[in-house]
Amino acid sequence: MAEEDPNKSGPPETPRVKQNPWESIMPIVLFIVFNRMLGLAQAIVAATVWSVAISIRRYRNGHPIGKFIPIVTAGIVIRGVIGIITDSEAVYFGIGIGTKASVGIGLISTALLSRGYLTKQVKKFIYSNKFSTDHPAFQLGVNRVGCILGVALLVSSGFDIWLYNNASVDGYLIIRFFVNWVYTTAVIILVAYYLDREWGKIVGFPGISSLLKGELEKDV
Repeated sequence: MAEEDPNKSGPPETPRVKQNPWESIMPIVLFIVFNRMLGLAQAIVAATVWSVAISIRRYRNGHPIGKFIPIVTAGIVIRGVIGIITDSEAVYFGIGIGTKASVGIGLISTALLSRGYLTKQVKKFIYSNKFSTDHPAFQLGVNRVGCILGVALLVSSGFDIWLYNNASVDGYLIIRFFVNWVYTTAVIILVAYYLDREWGKIVGFPGISSLLKGELEKDV
């Protein structure tokens, strides 16, 4: 692997953090169990406390997107408080669906109206002396991926609304988890395939798999 230029600017290296599948599954399990045994408020408290604890652990461990974790954590707490105050499953789940849709709209709007913004943010995570991130294909790829992800989030939000209206609370949580897992995997594969082709126009681009592997090796 090529030696990094000590004078090169870039974000500080962060330790590689292994994800435990139970971190994502436990809030669902806790919500279902507590909702059945004690009620909605207790279920929201249990799921919120677990999610906040995991967010704090990730932040302390230097998670790669650590600077966003305080914002996400605040959102989780606010959503929980509103859900408890209103004592409404529709409101509690609706906040999550609405947030997802808003992020999708935000990504699409930013990609179309402020073409350089997303590229600037991505450059904070992808910096290499092997290929130029100033190439037009790099920005085009980033903006199109922003649109793809935005549309994907809107589609996912629409599915969540339909599912909530046609399933029990337990069914909604379980089905949504597994459907989202498959759906997210498919979207990631699509994005990787597209970027591999678009950024492949840049001289020196090593390919998505090699790029990601190289970035991860820096964190080991």
